[in-house]
Formats: sequence, C-alpha cells, structure tokens
Amino acid sequence: MTPISLKTYQQAAIDTLAAFARAARVKGPASAFREQTGRPWQAGAFGDDLPCVCLRIPTGGGKTVLAAHAVPLLAREWAAVDAPVAAWLVPSDAIRQQTLKALQTPGHPYRAALVDAYGEGLRVCVLEDVAQIAPPEWGRNAVVVVASIQSFRIEDAGQRNVYSFSESFEPHFRGKDERALSRLRALPDALVTPEDVARDTTGVLAGFAGQPRWSLANWLALHQPLLIVDEAHTTKTDKSFTALQRLNPSFILELTATPIATKTNVLYHVSAQELAAEDMIKLPIVLAEHPEGWPAAVFGAVQTRRKLEAEALKDEAAGAGYVRPIVLFQAQNTGDEMPPEKLRDYLIDELKLPANQVVVATGKERGLDDIHLAARDCPVRYVITVQALREGWDCPFAYVLCSLQKLSSATAVEQLLGRVLRMPYAARRGREALNRAYAHVCAAEFSQAAHALADRLIEHMGFEALDVASMIASQSSLPLWGNDLEPNQALTPVQQAPIATNFESIAATPELLAAPGVQQRAVAGVAQVVVTGHISQDTEALLLAQVRGAKKQEQVREQVAQHNALVAAQAAPASRSVPFAPLPTLGYRLGAQAPLWPLEREAVLDAVELDLLTPQAVQLPGFQVAQESDIFEIGMDGARVALRSAGSAQMAMDWESSSIDADTLVGWLDQSLFKAPELAGLTQSQRRAFLAAVVKHQLHSCGVPLVVLAQARFRLARAIEAHVGDLREAATRRAFQQQVLGLGDGGAWLIEPDWAHPHVFEPGRYPAPVASRYGGRYQFGKHYFPVLADLKDGGQEFQCAQLIDRHPKVRHWVRNLDTAPCGFGLPTSRGRFYADFVAELADGRVALLEFKGLLQHEPYELEKRQVGELWARSSGGKAVFGWLTFEGLAQQLDNALA
Repeated sequence: MTPISLKTYQQAAIDTLAAFARAARVKGPASAFREQTGRPWQAGAFGDDLPCVCLRIPTGGGKTVLAAHAVPLLAREWAAVDAPVAAWLVPSDAIRQQTLKALQTPGHPYRAALVDAYGEGLRVCVLEDVAQIAPPEWGRNAVVVVASIQSFRIEDAGQRNVYSFSESFEPHFRGKDERALSRLRALPDALVTPEDVARDTTGVLAGFAGQPRWSLANWLALHQPLLIVDEAHTTKTDKSFTALQRLNPSFILELTATPIATKTNVLYHVSAQELAAEDMIKLPIVLAEHPEGWPAAVFGAVQTRRKLEAEALKDEAAGAGYVRPIVLFQAQNTGDEMPPEKLRDYLIDELKLPANQVVVATGKERGLDDIHLAARDCPVRYVITVQALREGWDCPFAYVLCSLQKLSSATAVEQLLGRVLRMPYAARRGREALNRAYAHVCAAEFSQAAHALADRLIEHMGFEALDVASMIASQSSLPLWGNDLEPNQALTPVQQAPIATNFESIAATPELLAAPGVQQRAVAGVAQVVVTGHISQDTEALLLAQVRGAKKQEQVREQVAQHNALVAAQAAPASRSVPFAPLPTLGYRLGAQAPLWPLEREAVLDAVELDLLTPQAVQLPGFQVAQESDIFEIGMDGARVALRSAGSAQMAMDWESSSIDADTLVGWLDQSLFKAPELAGLTQSQRRAFLAAVVKHQLHSCGVPLVVLAQARFRLARAIEAHVGDLREAATRRAFQQQVLGLGDGGAWLIEPDWAHPHVFEPGRYPAPVASRYGGRYQFGKHYFPVLADLKDGGQEFQCAQLIDRHPKVRHWVRNLDTAPCGFGLPTSRGRFYADFVAELADGRVALLEFKGLLQHEPYELEKRQVGELWARSSGGKAVFGWLTFEGLAQQLDNALA
C-alpha cells in the first residue's frame, strides 16, 4: 500500500513543519517560530515551551491527508520515537466517524501514509477501545486515537468517562514507576480527590486519594501524545484549552481554514491560487446574477447543468473519468415563497425533470442517506437543501450552486460553495467548462453579487482577498461554452462589466464626486456613493475623511482594498484569457542523429557513479552526539529501554552493558533510509555495507559509545542523509559542467531548445504563497497574473520590477515562482534555476531576467548564469537572457532586451 503523492503546496507545508520541529528542539518553539515566520509567537494558554502551530488550509485543500503525513514526521523530528501515540481530535461525531473510517480502511490514502511509516501493526481506534490495547503494545506499535473534542471538554472532570477512575486500566497503571507517574501530578484534575473517595460506594478508591486516576485521559497523558486538532478555530475557548492541557501533549498541530489570528500561530498558509494550480478546486466561479428573481435563477442553473453534462460525456469519450454534474439548490426557509418541497415540485412539474433526479436533504428529509452519488447508476442530478448538508458529506460532482436566498444573509452558503469548488479526482479536465464552478444567484447586478460572494469566501472559507479577486468572473465575461469547443481550447471573453462598489456611509460631497470613477446612484432606492475603476490614494483619502472612528475607517480601507483587488484581477491578461508566449525547454542528444531527450538533473545523475565506501564517504563532518536520556522515556522498564525496528519487533537494550549490537542499529538505519532520495539507486547490500561502515567509523574512529549512538539514531539518520546528499551534489556538479556546459575534456552532450514541449503560463495556475505576496500601492500594469508573488513593496528588486513593467519592449511579464510545473525553470546540477522574471516582448521574443543586486561570484551562481546564457544562445534568436545588477540597472535591461 503506497500513500498518495503530496501536492506541491502540501509538501511545502510538511517541509515547513519539519523545519520548525527541528529548530524548536534546539531553540525552543517560540524562538523557532519567530525566526521562521517573522511574526510574534502567540503563547496563549500553552506558553512558550509547548509547540502549538497551525497549518492554514482553505476549503478543498486536503487537511486530513496533511495530518496523516504529519504524525510520522513529528514523531521523528520532534518526539524522536519509533511508535508514537497520537490523539486526533475533530469537532463533531459525524467527522469523527468519517475520519475513523478512512484511517481504518486498508488502502485508503490517509491510512497508507501511516502504514508506510509504521506497518500494519498500526492501531487506529476510538476512545472506547483504548483499554483493549495491551500495555506491551504501547511503545511497540503506533497508536492513533480518533475522538471528538467534546469528549474531553467539560468543566467537571468527574462527569466524563475519559477522566473517571476505571478498573479496566489497572493492567496499564500497575507497575508504572513513580518517575513516569509524576508527569500526571501537575495536570488539571488528574488526581483522585478526597471528594472522589467520599462519593465512591464501591470502596475501589480507598487509599487512592492524591494518586493519579486510573483513567483513559491519564493513560494518554502518560504517553505525551501528539495532538492533531482539526477545525482548530472551534477550540479557542477556556474549556478547550483545559481539555488539551489534561492530555499533556508533546506537540499540538492545528488545521483550519479560518484561524483566529490573535490566538493562533499560523506556520504555513496555503492560498487559493496554490489549490487551483494543483487542480484541487475549480476556478473561476462563473457568477450569473438574476434580478428577475428565483425562477430565472433556477432555470439558468438547470440549463447550465445540462450543458455541463454534455461536456462531461465528450470528456469521458476522450478518456477522462466519469462525471455527472450536480446542482446544489439552496431553497428558501419554510414559510417563504420557495421552500424545499415547493422547489422540488416546481422542478418536476414545471421544468419536467425526472423525479428520481431530484432529492431533498434537510433536517426533516434525508434524501441523501444511503445514496452513493458518484456511482454510474445513480440518477441524482439536483440536490435541494436550506441551511447545510450533513457534515462530512462530499461530492466533487457538485458543479452548480443556485441560491434562492440573498448571499449576504443566507446561512451556510459557504458550505454549499465548498462542495461546488472541489475538483473531481483532483485532475484538470479536457473540456474547459468542466474546470470551473458555477453560481446562479438572485441579485440585481454582478458587482453586488460578487461582493457578497467574496465576503463568504474570505470570512468563512479561508481565502484571501487577493485570491478571491481572481476567483469570481461574470457569466457575460466568460461564456460557459462556445460552439464545438475543442478540448483545452481557451474561451475568448468579451468585455467585462466594470466592478462597482457602493459605500453606504459616505456622503456624496462635491470634492468626492469630482474624483475619477465616483458617482452617486440609487441602490435599493437609496442614493449612495458608487466607485468604479481603481481607487487611488487621493480618492481613498476623500472617502476616509468622512468616516469617524478607527473601526469604521478600517472597514472602508478593507472595502477599498477588495475593490482594487477585483479591478486588478479583471484587468490582468490572464483573467482576460490573453495567451503568454511559450518558452522553450532544453533538451539534449547523445549524438547528431540521436533522439532529443528532456534535459533534467536526473539525466546527469544517471551518469554519476558514487563510491560510498571511501574513507571520506563514511565520515560525517560536524556530527556530534551526547546522551539524551529523555528520548527513551516511553517504553522504559527499569534499567532497560525498547529500541524498535520498522518491523515492530521489540528488542531490549541495557543502558549499561548495551545488549544491542551494531548490526541492529544498521538494520534500523536501513529501514529508516531505504526510501531516502539521496540513497536512491543503491541495492540493499550496498546500502547496508555503507551504513555499517558509517557506524563502525563512529564507534571506533570517533569513540562514540553504541548506546549513545542508538539514542541519537534519528539525528544520525538525518546526518547520513545530508552527507550523502552533499557527496551526490559534488559529483553531479562535476558531471553537469562537463556534459551540459561543455567545460571538460570532451564528452559533452548536444544541447538544443525543445519547442515541441514548451513551458506555458496558464491562466489560473499561479500558486502564489500568501506570506510572500506583493501588497504595495504601486499598480503593476503588465503583470500577467492578477496576483504578484515574492516581491516586497520597496527595495532594489521592486525597482527592477517597476522598470520591467514600464519598459516599452515588454508586452507582459511574470514574477517567476520556483514551483514546478507553474514556474519556468532551467536545469542545474542542484535541480532547477528559476529566473526572477519572465517576460514576453512586443516583438514575440521571450526573456529570462535574473536580478542579483550585487555581482555574485559563487560557483553555483556562475552555473545559473551559464545555463541561462546557454538557453538563450541555443534558441536561434527567439529568447534572451539578462543577468542584472543594481548599478546601471536601466541600461542593463535595455541591453538585455535589445
């Protein structure tokens, strides 16, 4: 069973978490967080010593699969244990059942991530089954306990079974030494009180006053579990803090789309652009407003679904997976004009839809129960609800949201929208219409509906304002389909209606009305100030001058920022489906008549032979260890400690005489590193011979005792991995210089541009990380995408971007991302080189522009420049490369683009 490959943003989140865990072990969680994020640490209820960090993942981003991968990572990088205990806390029983089923089902990707690390000995259970896991299994097999936070959240600990004294836990607590039990004495409500003894009518508690309870919660706390907290924004209460403290966690990992900023340490924030680039969500949301009322909205949604199904049939005929587009109707409340039952009758009686295609799912009617919507023989195409669908229900076939309520007042519309946003099978479809979500709403105009929809996406679904600006498009600007569209054919948009924002609390003064784009209009019968086009700083100042109070002024600033983001998104070339010229990749031939192969670092690696048995190869420069007695607290038994192999066979090791031998440690290292990419290509015998030589060198040449080396085995594994990586990098650099750059004594490959497989910047595929986005006042007029990443407001690189944006020879440009396949990179001996800027010129050429600020003389910087110049030189004049420094920057840019 193999776990699914993580998306690029998911791997980035996991890598960030791993870096934090390693740094926190050395510097402490607070210092590590501040250094890694540049933001202050929110100590909250847990202080500076307990790591409590959050991965912010918007709706549809795959929080659960990240959590599954995080458990073995934190066990390795933070807790340094082979068989961790993890408590997986969720906000409701419905989600608990869903999560439990996934983690217990063989072959499910969530379970696969854990089984890949811990084997089939993994135990996944509910609270009621904890006592049934035999004491010897704890510390031998990984244990994941799935529970709802409500099971632990209560003021009186005696009122919850998880805190109650239970004789079923006698085998677990009997024989535990005082050192282990002492951990419980500082926890809230962990000890038997005199009042407990007095209330006990069985006599079981006699003599236990002041002693730790034999309880489920205390047993978990004894193991200092890793806590996974799903939907963590719901746990920011005093009761929840107390509940989490009672579990004595070693690490708390929170996952949510909408963290509470003042109470959360957001370590990594995923953007909607990143989700869209990985085909996790459908974008944009094509929004159709229906001022005529609900009949027009309903009819429009039905027609949209029918056309989408026709597209899906064509897509399936071309080899894509089965999809049956579904409409989610949000009906009005009972007592209003169009409640669920009446809407169902309307669809069947008036629009003549087959009755078996329409189901109602409300608190009273459970039309979705026992229906498998993804099955081919399922007829359902329309689902009617009012507030919210059952928690945990998911169907990526949902494509169209039709809300008969006002978006600004409708409750739970974000939940329905979240269903519509998910992309079927997380894969881009061949028919362009199937890569978008659709919303039909009862609104007077697009701007009104867009603002209401944007508010929902931002406030309740975890998306950023800059993301949302490019997520919503009007139906008139993006036709749902053309006539006989070919697969992947771009849709040609028409001129979009201008974005207009009304400012309810602003008076229409003569000075304000004289500003560009400002008018006075009647909105819902009331005269209001309405602004179209970009709002300048001067106009914003006029708006703010009429508002009193910091809170109201901040609301106006947020309105202005959202308006300008929508305007910028509408104007961006990518939003208007303007194509970006393709950029040639590099290929190589081994001879003049040989086929052209893609040039990648891996091709060079295949030609590298690495000898890992030389005296230099088995040394680990800079590796030092010291005895860490606290690493082995779990599993201790007197003077002996358990060292577990990946096969879960328990082997006892004596602290003094060290009954474990070097072969056992080598076997553990082999199990830990056999999947490491740095050791890829080695057979097991080659790998074990190398690892044995490393261990022998540490024991005999460095004088490290075996028991200390065994304690530091996680750090030893990381040091070996890093050392082999360094050796491979040095060997690859030598081969790359000879074969690609032609700097050796012959044997160089023939390097050519590969125009048959170019890189293409696609609209909707610019995964800009939230933390590095440009948010300055200067408006870049030629950036291809509506969002601009990895650029600060000010500084030398900012000035370089301004010069590119204003240059007459530049048609449009991209702040290049170092993220494949969305960014454009050239191969190097270390991987890929992503130039800072990519431009399409007015004459059709393409340009790579790398800005360095100062001259760089490091060998790898020289290699990047050589690769860029090779790419341009081999293009036959169709591409240029510029290596720019700050002094004389404008002239250098002119020369590069000449």
